[in-house]
Amino acid sequence: MVVGASTSNFYPLPIEDALDTVLAAGFRNVEIFLNAPSEATLAFADALKERCDAVGAVVSAVHPYSSFMEPFFLFSPYQRRADDGFEMYKPMFEAAARLEAPTLILHGAKPLGQMSDEQLLERYEQLYDLGHLFGVTVAQENVNKFSSADISFLQKMKRQLKDKAKFVFDFKQTGRCGLDPERVIEVMGEGIVHVHISDRDEQNDCLPPGTGTRAFRPLLQKLRSVGYDGVLMLELYRFNFESVDDLKRSRAFLEEIACHL
Repeated sequence: MVVGASTSNFYPLPIEDALDTVLAAGFRNVEIFLNAPSEATLAFADALKERCDAVGAVVSAVHPYSSFMEPFFLFSPYQRRADDGFEMYKPMFEAAARLEAPTLILHGAKPLGQMSDEQLLERYEQLYDLGHLFGVTVAQENVNKFSSADISFLQKMKRQLKDKAKFVFDFKQTGRCGLDPERVIEVMGEGIVHVHISDRDEQNDCLPPGTGTRAFRPLLQKLRSVGYDGVLMLELYRFNFESVDDLKRSRAFLEEIACHL
């Protein structure tokens, strides 16, 4: 496993400045969090890719700004609006492909009751197939207050979608959902393609790894047991840490654990 950092750690710093900060800190695996429609363009992607290429960094995932709109557009019972939603995602897939990012992160549907889980998963599969045309894998993140906060929904994904059920395991969101992280990892299994990692304590649910009370060794061992050997992506909020040095210390802390699993 390797440790990366998301540009979202430095939001609302402009994304190119956030990327420069992450790269200057020595991270060579990054997640690009697009914050505006104007950033989901080939020209903007080229500018970011040039920065990464200059230092030998790779982009492992793209997180689109549109997560809050996904239930309204992609998972709407109104077909024309859903069709428009899929069109909205094409530029994001193009940008991800230009960045050579293998994964696009989805928050997905909310349990609003207007569509069955089976219908929601059919929509996910449509988006997955669309992303596949661009060489990008759509991965469902477990997110509080979304359908993916429910273990049974994740299980339905595996049953209905088989090999197309791909996941982003998020440490802090698991806590916010009130779920056992080991159980979530077990259910997602070999479908996990990306991991968001953070620490927590009794007062805070999102801290730099190594500064809270979470026992990481058994959780990383659990990830490895289901076949995950990819990136541990540091994804915090700017108010969760004091300086970029905190992220560097978290990287060293996690790398020390990972190399002795």
